[in-house]
Amino acid sequence: MLKTERLEKLLELCHQQGSLSVRQAARSFCISEMTARRDFDELAAAGRVIREHGGICLPSPLQAPPSELPYFEKLSIRPREKQDIARAACSLIKENDTVFLGPGSTCASIARLLPAIPLRVVTSSLIAFNILQRNPAIEIYILGGQYRSRSGSLVGAVTEEMLAPIGIDKCFIGANGVSNGAAFTSNLEEGRLQSLACDRSGERYLVCDAAKIGLQDFYNFCNLERIDALITDASITPEQSTLVEGSTRLVVSSHDEA
Repeated sequence: MLKTERLEKLLELCHQQGSLSVRQAARSFCISEMTARRDFDELAAAGRVIREHGGICLPSPLQAPPSELPYFEKLSIRPREKQDIARAACSLIKENDTVFLGPGSTCASIARLLPAIPLRVVTSSLIAFNILQRNPAIEIYILGGQYRSRSGSLVGAVTEEMLAPIGIDKCFIGANGVSNGAAFTSNLEEGRLQSLACDRSGERYLVCDAAKIGLQDFYNFCNLERIDALITDASITPEQSTLVEGSTRLVVSSHDEA
């Protein structure tokens, strides 16, 4: 079993039980306790679990991720789930739509999987922009502004002014946490832009993997009641579903959709 697969299985088992000890992990996956401790430390560093003496547990609903990870570190976290979410998102896009893609690795996955059909794509993400250039059918509108290296995106008053007059059919935005009927991000300016994109859009979709549901971050940029649907992956638990379904529609992607 590859390390990335083992980390996901460890997280899944922790979700099922609520906590997981070093000894349980070592026995379940036939690894040494030292390897289990290193795996636990990596999951905790990514903000996906809380490290405690002898094991790990799930963050409480009000527990925020310890800090925002740089974009290129996020790429290695749950890539299969992000691809599944992106595939489900792309199935909602129709020919000649004007689409907004926000910052983040999940929205970049959407950019990568967009079909080769006539579309307008508006984005503040330089990562998404670089990917979209490979698709000749797409008309790209890149928003200017102040460069934010941590997410590879553009933010600020200039970015917001450029977006304000644009009519958008569908927007797809990510989040660092979803809790108490709200979507959270770690940066106020990115949050402001995503909120504005929601205001300008006919349909609004929040895309985030299930590990973020139940987490809270710094800035609440959007209440879930404003969102047409939250698109997530198949690892979502019944408890996490309950946190979402009272506020908006839940779309759970499947790994075998391709």
